[in-house]
Amino acid sequence: MQQNGSNLKIESKVGLKEMAFLEPSRKSNPILLNSGGFSMVELLITLSILMVIMALAVPNYLAARARANEASAASSVRAIISAQNLYRNTFGYFADLPSLGEDYLTDKLLADGNKSGYIFDSTPGVSSSLQFTVEATPALSIGPAATGGRSYYGDQSAVIRFSLTGAADSTSAPVQ
Repeated sequence: MQQNGSNLKIESKVGLKEMAFLEPSRKSNPILLNSGGFSMVELLITLSILMVIMALAVPNYLAARARANEASAASSVRAIISAQNLYRNTFGYFADLPSLGEDYLTDKLLADGNKSGYIFDSTPGVSSSLQFTVEATPALSIGPAATGGRSYYGDQSAVIRFSLTGAADSTSAPVQ
């Protein structure tokens, strides 16, 4: 039995040596030497390229979002003017913004006064059967995260006006 056991040991040692000759050495094969992953330089170059792309893309995204908020605000002012006229035709006078929302003439966001980065307000004038005003101001008008740069104004004349330098009023330039 010891003979068989010693023979097995010899055979297993020879088998390991034969396998060592069949396996290619890492030092002699340059493909296996470099297959461990990315080098630090490659990772830094990749990260720097991604940072340049982000530096170009993020400001453009923020500017596009601000323009979209401005277009939404102008459209919302137009919707409030239409809702005010419908309310007056139904009840005989203009109403405030929450009342327009209660009668389902505007959506809930407009009735609450906040939508698309803008703050809205609509109030009847001195003569509530003849006058009303609508104002839309950006929630944040300066800085890289500005929600818009224009303020909007509307009234019973149904002309939407805007201002780039502060609150819009009846003397501001009309939207074209």
